[in-house]
Amino acid sequence: MNPLLLLFMFLLTANCEAAWRSTHVQITNNLDPNTTDLTIHCKSADDDLGVHVLHHQEFYRWDFKINLFGGTQFWCSFQWLNQFHWLDVFIEETFNCRDCKWIISNDGPSLYNKITKVYDHKKWNDEKKRT
Repeated sequence: MNPLLLLFMFLLTANCEAAWRSTHVQITNNLDPNTTDLTIHCKSADDDLGVHVLHHQEFYRWDFKINLFGGTQFWCSFQWLNQFHWLDVFIEETFNCRDCKWIISNDGPSLYNKITKVYDHKKWNDEKKRT
């Protein structure tokens, strides 16, 4: 059998398997209890998930399937008091999670690491240097 055809079939099978499994993103308001609510607005290139207001320790969660052809990405804006930030919460090529759990604290976002069992602090997208 043609090696290129075998490679194509392998890649198609791997992408189909990924597309069948659901991926989950969960965002929890871990701001100081005396802080006002956290307002989030999440989107992808294809979906606008709308605006959600989270009280202290409440979370918003959604499930989705990976795009068969790749490139699945979700980002959110976060607003409270005089703060406004945005963050990529899922990028298929970058994030190695099928159950991505974020907490949003006064000092920034953190993503749960299933290997170390702790939340790793991340930078807001608006804090990252552009190259």
